Amino acid sequence: VEWGNQKLVELRDRMPDAGGLVIAPSIEMAEYMSDLIERIDGEKPILVHSNVSNADGKIDAFRNTNKKWLVSVAMVSEGIDIQRLRVLLYLPSAQTELAFRQAVGRVVRTRGYDDDTRAYAIIPAFSTFEEYARRIENEMSATARAQPSAPRTRRCPVCSAECSLRAKTCHGCGHEFPERAIPTKVCDDCQTINPMTAVTCRACGSSFTPSFVLTLDEALRTGAIARGMDINEDEVRESEKISSEVRARILQSGDEQLLKLIRILPDESFGRLKTILNA
Repeated sequence: VEWGNQKLVELRDRMPDAGGLVIAPSIEMAEYMSDLIERIDGEKPILVHSNVSNADGKIDAFRNTNKKWLVSVAMVSEGIDIQRLRVLLYLPSAQTELAFRQAVGRVVRTRGYDDDTRAYAIIPAFSTFEEYARRIENEMSATARAQPSAPRTRRCPVCSAECSLRAKTCHGCGHEFPERAIPTKVCDDCQTINPMTAVTCRACGSSFTPSFVLTLDEALRTGAIARGMDINEDEVRESEKISSEVRARILQSGDEQLLKLIRILPDESFGRLKTILNA
């Protein structure tokens, strides 16, 4: 969930109103995911399910605002067009390929020729879903599978001017870009505020690790499938650490052979490439 939220934050540099969708298997899980995302991101998602009044109105409200997350129980998997959705957290009750394709279809809508954003689907680590993902990727054109270059600018939501990623205001219209909030959590024992990623409280040392084990282990990310490559979790995490620097250095080198290489290889595979080169 943290990874998906971070991707959404990054996507908002290019699409300022990019949104995320959670499809949960039950009302209880939807409410849990809504609370979890609020703790991680700081913004309360819009929650829709059969027990929520005016669910259709809430979906319409999400479509027409810049709220980050919409959490639902299979109410947005088909027939709903929200073009700004770019991240999907898929925790379904149905395991059919049709339901999977309908869910993925919610986040792959384009806004036009200048839409250079990428969509992300985070799915349970089931072989069935992994096979569905491979089939979809194999149906994509070579252009669609091509790894986009890392964004070098952020787009102003007011005048669409391209601004520096570090810019605090738009050079074209003066719009002030919102500061990225640093997610925090409060220690139950001493009330000290800690970074969301902290394992123990920095003041009293209390552990933030829960004393129970959820039954969602199989729904946690255990790797990635990118351009037909099965990449394990350790390789993906290492890739996330080095991919930006690797890509930047290759672009600076201007070496045509290396440029061809990064056009072929997905960023998620750079950790595996590092292991091979160090062998």
